[in-house]
Amino acid sequence: MTARARPRRSAVGLVTLVRGEAAIPFHFRKMGALPCVQARAIGLSSAGASDDVPDMRGTLSHPHDSDGRPSPARLAAFVFATCALSLAVSGCGENGPTPSFDGLTKIEPADVEGNDDFAWPDDPSHPVLELQIETAERQGTILIELMPELAPRTVVNVIDLASDGYYDGTTFHRVIPGFMIQGGDPKSRDRDPTNDGTGGGENPLPDEFSAAPYLRGVVGMGNRGRSDSTSAQFFIMHAENRNLDGRYNTIGRVLDGMDFVDDITRVAIDRSGRWGPRDRPIENVRITSVRPVGQVAAIRAAMELEQASTGEIALAEASESAGAAPVAEATAKSATSAPPAAPAPAP
Repeated sequence: MTARARPRRSAVGLVTLVRGEAAIPFHFRKMGALPCVQARAIGLSSAGASDDVPDMRGTLSHPHDSDGRPSPARLAAFVFATCALSLAVSGCGENGPTPSFDGLTKIEPADVEGNDDFAWPDDPSHPVLELQIETAERQGTILIELMPELAPRTVVNVIDLASDGYYDGTTFHRVIPGFMIQGGDPKSRDRDPTNDGTGGGENPLPDEFSAAPYLRGVVGMGNRGRSDSTSAQFFIMHAENRNLDGRYNTIGRVLDGMDFVDDITRVAIDRSGRWGPRDRPIENVRITSVRPVGQVAAIRAAMELEQASTGEIALAEASESAGAAPVAEATAKSATSAPPAAPAPAP
């Protein structure tokens, strides 16, 4: 059978994918996605077909023989190809690239021993990022200690983006309790929830994988599941998951604010993806600002001073409230138990 190419039309029809002399018919709704369907149908990447397929094109035709009756072989191929099309089209949406956290799914923690040999970098000059966040219920802050020793180029990029306000107004668009929270996609600023998670990969970074274990509070960067595809999106581990070790660029750990991370995991979440991507909060968890605020030594000193002063104030208030009742009681008792008056002088 010789297939003859015809101009593409935006119509519902029957599409035949041709490779040499073999034809596979498809029911197809939108002709604009045909190159993607072609590639998926023969097991190629959606980026395009390889050079060993010289004559692969789409034509409009019908699965009938010359006498008008359906060919059994072609009908069988039609049924098989129609099933394959549903998978191909689902991966070739109009929203562009797949979510930049495509390789990260909800999985149970691996049953492996902890990485006791790993020593987290300890340098008083480590930069600290401050994330100001608001939910429907409250506002909070998360401080992240960045560790350039783990992924130097990635950490520098994050600091530059934060300083330029890149993350301001984005959201935590993916929240999975017992796993992680993910955010930082610039597309999450708009009013269209369906594109959340597909942005932030315009200038991908190289892999800078380390031996750092993905424990609770560890911060990493999303990628597209292939080499050198690290994006600007980041995630904070809500719980340990060692299946992620060596798969994502690790940039540091939460210095303060894990209690707020816990609060974020308690918000109402669209688990089925009814209004956008799966695991998206129903009400936005908005990142109002992300800024570098200093070095970790100074931040820790300020935190310790604040905790000490808060503790002293709390202790003083507790002592004052506890001591007020005994003092009042002693005053009243002294008034009722005063020594007897001296006897009146004799006449």
